[in-house]
Amino acid sequence: MELFSELYNCYYQIVDNILREAERLPVSEKTMLEECTRLGFAESSLYILPKLISGEWQLLSSDDRLHYRAVTNDHMTLPLTRLQRSWLKTLLKDKRFRLFFSDSQLSVLENYVRDAEALWEPEDFHCYDQYADGDCYTSPEYQKHFRTLLAAIPKRQYVTISYQSRKGRRITRHYLPLSLEYSAKNDQFRLLAVPENERHSIFIRIINLKGITGTKPLPRFDKEDFDLVSLIQKTYYKEPVRLLIKNQRNALERAMLHFANYKKKTKKIDENTWECLIYYNSSMETELLIEILSFGPAIQVTGPDSFLAQVKDRLQKQLQLFARETPVTPSRP
Repeated sequence: MELFSELYNCYYQIVDNILREAERLPVSEKTMLEECTRLGFAESSLYILPKLISGEWQLLSSDDRLHYRAVTNDHMTLPLTRLQRSWLKTLLKDKRFRLFFSDSQLSVLENYVRDAEALWEPEDFHCYDQYADGDCYTSPEYQKHFRTLLAAIPKRQYVTISYQSRKGRRITRHYLPLSLEYSAKNDQFRLLAVPENERHSIFIRIINLKGITGTKPLPRFDKEDFDLVSLIQKTYYKEPVRLLIKNQRNALERAMLHFANYKKKTKKIDENTWECLIYYNSSMETELLIEILSFGPAIQVTGPDSFLAQVKDRLQKQLQLFARETPVTPSRP
């Protein structure tokens, strides 16, 4: 997001990188130009380099076309503004946010923002169309399992996972954790993983963290390149969901944000209509259906037939439910 885009922005990052490089080795004008191009915009070097090379900013000293860092403070701290500290305190009130940090890290963060004022409270928001039996994010056992899997994913470390299946069976297997996903509809995290003996399978297991009863890291690591995105895409149906989006009440922007986690293609049909193709698999189907219906008449489903049938079936059930709940007003004699 762009809340703090003007603070420590890309110009700041460019200069910081150049100074770090100049501290290690003398840098040339060519090196600085490459850094400006890599981290900034086409015109960034036109503004930054003259001030660095001329010494106007007094950050570099020059010798025979090579430039050295003139600043001696090696541990320059970057203080946060009041708004940043308030934003951080607001995030700390989110139970899901806290899952990604250890208790000691959370203690440091809380102490740093203890006198800041939160921008809002969690109870200021009410989520519609969300199940009420979400994950218990404050449970010590849940936090332990979450952090074990979170640590194993980047290391590509195998983990022994015990969990309760949807049919009530207790399962314990060795898995390679691939990714953690959050479902806003269910208010739950789920793990994407591959069983150790099915490492080259295209079938990904989806395990709800709520059902996990035990996790134990194993002293084994996967050393092969593993493209999770390609693996998931192999499970997609051949035909994507086809949508027509009418740009009413800012529907296009809302849809692009709402479906940002799906692979999709969007093209303009006319001045006020866009076609969007969303690729999905069986594990995404129900949630995608509910998300599309939440847009009402702003989005029209044009295919495939199997998905259209589910849309019609769900709408008919909603009509029947509405008819049963609507009281009948007796007519006058």
